[in-house]
Amino acid sequence: MAGTAYTPLRSVPAAPKQSVISINAPSKTLKNGRVKLNYIDRLIEAIKYTENLGLHKEEIQFTFDSQLEQSLKQQIFQLCGDALYGYGYNKSSDLAGKCTPVHLMLKQHLKNDLGVDSLITVGDRFWDDYIYCEVTKGSIEKELSHSDIYEPIKAHVWLTLPDGTILDCTAEAHADLLFKRGEHPAHECIMLVEPSKKEDAKSGYHRPVLVGTGFLERTGMIQMRRL
Repeated sequence: MAGTAYTPLRSVPAAPKQSVISINAPSKTLKNGRVKLNYIDRLIEAIKYTENLGLHKEEIQFTFDSQLEQSLKQQIFQLCGDALYGYGYNKSSDLAGKCTPVHLMLKQHLKNDLGVDSLITVGDRFWDDYIYCEVTKGSIEKELSHSDIYEPIKAHVWLTLPDGTILDCTAEAHADLLFKRGEHPAHECIMLVEPSKKEDAKSGYHRPVLVGTGFLERTGMIQMRRL
């Protein structure tokens, strides 16, 4: 795909009121004895939970100790922009609520066009005063035991790249509508979040709970293309 060269990433305001494993950004123990997790920790827990549920997950060789080259990330950003516009996702309202088909499509293009593996990731996005598509282990297990293929899953879907970078092209689009921030062109909705970025509840952060396509297959999301 070839097209306009996009300027990466607008400044987004905070919303209103084989498993690895050598990790660069270790968890920290807080004064109350609780462990503060980072994205890599959460991802590893999601991998283990997916395996415990017996859900299919595609294999991906993670490289947490070696970040993807910045030039490759720019190519990924460019490819995502071209693909979004090519499939008719032109602005925030086109992307909002379309997390499953958008990221399944991008996963295929990343592999076919750039040779980059990525992992379907299921979870939510957390702020101190709002949780987008809140997911718990209890809600996941309820969905699996009482899934209705005619109802959308209550979860958010994004991609995780081999170095743990988050690629999310729909969460900010949904927030644009939810928080009345106005329409933005599709390429301004693309998020590439470094795994080492400090989790900030004011600006929001991703919380993975499951990985792979197993959950989407079991709940009918892949066949029905409902999100």
